[in-house]
Amino acid sequence: MEITVKIEKKNDNLKQRRENAGLSQSQLAKLAGVGVRVYQNYEQGVRDISKAQLSTLLRICKVLNCKLSDIITDTETMELLAEYEK
Repeated sequence: MEITVKIEKKNDNLKQRRENAGLSQSQLAKLAGVGVRVYQNYEQGVRDISKAQLSTLLRICKVLNCKLSDIITDTETMELLAEYEK
């Protein structure tokens, strides 16, 4: 039996920001109060970070010192954020 996982929204921005901050996945997860596996899934695109709770997104952004628009991958959400930030 072959098992495949479809990855549509790999989050390279999230990974790059974490690496630039000098943090491992587990360090970032701990600082943001997110489970390590949950964070890994966001970064790898297994889970769509745009579907995360706002509080989770804000904690991650706080640790990375970035805006929501810096880590969101969903086009519709990005457009809504751009309108909101005007």
